[in-house]
Amino acid sequence: MRNLRSGLWAAAGLALLTLVTSACGVKAPILVVDGLRVGDMGITGVALDVRFRVRNPNPEPLNIDRFEYELFVNGNRMGRGFESSGLQLAGFGEGKVQSRFDVNFLSLPGVVKDVLRQDRVKARVKGHFYTSGPYGNKRLGFDADAYVNLHDR
Repeated sequence: MRNLRSGLWAAAGLALLTLVTSACGVKAPILVVDGLRVGDMGITGVALDVRFRVRNPNPEPLNIDRFEYELFVNGNRMGRGFESSGLQLAGFGEGKVQSRFDVNFLSLPGVVKDVLRQDRVKARVKGHFYTSGPYGNKRLGFDADAYVNLHDR
């Protein structure tokens, strides 16, 4: 009886170790800015449509419930944004997401307004994904740079 209990505890411990190891092995999705489009410009601000490309570096499917981010253009912080619509990525799959980002000119220096008039800029995005799946709920960070055209449709 004692050997049976020891064997059950060993099996339970091995199962728990396997579960913890696989959960820790979830890699953060790779997110880059794929495009920025300057939208309507008013006296106090401008709307930016930010296109993102997201890639799953894991062999297992990944559910991105939402993500939040900070956007920098040519080193200038533009502000914070979020995307609340979910995205499901197949193992090693890729998807695209578009997010509306409102920039308030009153809180930005004049140099940023000039940056928005350029054709090509360096965009940096950093933030967190909130994911769910068989590994549980995870908060995974990202930070990526890309050169993008501002006026592409």
